[in-house]
Amino acid sequence: MRAIPSRPFAVLTEAVCLLALVLACVKLSQGVEAVLDLALWDEADYLHRALTLPESGLPDPEWGPLYSLWYFALSRVWPDPVVLYYANTRWLVLLTSVACYALLRQAGARPGFALAASAVYLLSLAPHIQPRPTLLALLIILVASCAACRAATPEGAWARLGFGLLIASFARPECFLSFLGVSALLGLQLVRRIQREPARRRHAAATAAAYVGTTLVLMGLLGNPFSDTSNRRFYAFCQHFADGHDRRTGQVEVNPWARCEEVLQPVFGSASTLGAAVRANPGAFLAHVRWNVDRLPGEFHKVFTYGYGDVPLQPRNGAWTRTQVAHVLLLLVTLALPLVALVRRGRKAARALAAPRVAWRAVAAAGVMLPGLLSSVLYQPRHHYLVIPGVMGLALLAVLMHALEVPGTPPDEVAPLAGALLAALVVLAVPRLAFAQDGRGAPPKVLLQQVQALRGLGLDKHVAQGGSLGVLDTQGGLPVYLGVPFRRVPPWTRRQGESFPQYLRRERIELVFMDARLREEPRFQNDPSLESFLAAPGAFGYATRRLPGTDAVLALPAAWAH
Repeated sequence: MRAIPSRPFAVLTEAVCLLALVLACVKLSQGVEAVLDLALWDEADYLHRALTLPESGLPDPEWGPLYSLWYFALSRVWPDPVVLYYANTRWLVLLTSVACYALLRQAGARPGFALAASAVYLLSLAPHIQPRPTLLALLIILVASCAACRAATPEGAWARLGFGLLIASFARPECFLSFLGVSALLGLQLVRRIQREPARRRHAAATAAAYVGTTLVLMGLLGNPFSDTSNRRFYAFCQHFADGHDRRTGQVEVNPWARCEEVLQPVFGSASTLGAAVRANPGAFLAHVRWNVDRLPGEFHKVFTYGYGDVPLQPRNGAWTRTQVAHVLLLLVTLALPLVALVRRGRKAARALAAPRVAWRAVAAAGVMLPGLLSSVLYQPRHHYLVIPGVMGLALLAVLMHALEVPGTPPDEVAPLAGALLAALVVLAVPRLAFAQDGRGAPPKVLLQQVQALRGLGLDKHVAQGGSLGVLDTQGGLPVYLGVPFRRVPPWTRRQGESFPQYLRRERIELVFMDARLREEPRFQNDPSLESFLAAPGAFGYATRRLPGTDAVLALPAAWAH
């Protein structure tokens, strides 16, 4: 761990770099609503579970209850779902960037390197991936890693990191694998401590008891994130395999995400676990894994070199933007400085890198990185699987940099000037998202426009105090953002054998989006009663109305249509 700087120049450099990072985060977040549309599907589900938490309780542990709790806590400050969604986006960008800087400093990086590496993260796609429970898990892991770096003993470091990974697993369940690995290493460390220092046996036992007891309490409250009570892991494999099979063969004729079972069954039969799928068709499973492995380097590269809005590192139209130039320079600083340090140490580099402290920190970083990489291989190299491994890779670079420094090297006297120049580069490089990037205009926010238009209809006047207005959700979670008094009704609430009009009456559904997604919903496909409703909604007491300023058409009670 690098000591807190005592020299005035060192303090000034630290302050300048940290302030620059915060300003860059604020600048990036300004006008985020001007370019970022509302998120559907998983992100909307997490938000919905947060807003209904008092009535429905916590979701199962494998469904990221911590992220819903996080949303619920933020909703006490920002109760409007739309405002809450954007506030969550801004705060996770800021907090993860600052926590990344803090960990790099704790790992031994100088302020300039920590700022450059944190800016690489900030300028990339990483802080903008969806769904965002990954960013909450990343934040928790970064904080826990900082605490581990400051621990007085190795067992204290492992315990702090392990507990952080356990908490993070309630946002990203795969982190539980890292928790198990770190817990095993903690156990080995405690055994070694007892063998070497028998007098500390009582202290080691107290550490183990506190760790196990805290783990049991937390799992007693939130459950086992790796229990997979709803077979979520295999359903994730089903969806990702179906999507990959579609991309590889082009022979999938259904929506692979909504109807993955129809793609999976001809390939793996009735398999309902990963093991059963491997046994049923090992060739198809290996082909899926090989395809993922082939794509992994490219997707990893994209996450940390592309900018917001999928802007590549190299310009599309031949004209480099300020952000792209700065991103390249920061990447060079982050990757070149460790190489320079390696060359400077020469033959002594291997001995420095083999030091136990460096080796154990590398083991810890690798353990945190493993679940994301494993998920990328088994499922798909989706970007949200790669963020945590990438950031921990930056931390590992900081560890290597610190290990390769010549012992006794004093702080550079020009560090404040270099830090100031780097800070200015970072602040100027971060784009203001409200303006066009890479020659392209800001994308239309279709979903936000629909929410605002629907709110503007004044339909709440038709709802009694304390009542609700049911909206059939075939849009992937759009009704979640409407807020009170609107009530989301997911299609899976339809009962078998129930006609579409009967379903509308039973669930008290007043609003239906009249688009192709109604017919695409598996529960409504080839349904004569739905076709009757679409052909003549008036026969069922509904009228149609176009949402002002959008292409969306609604069916609503005829009495409300005027």
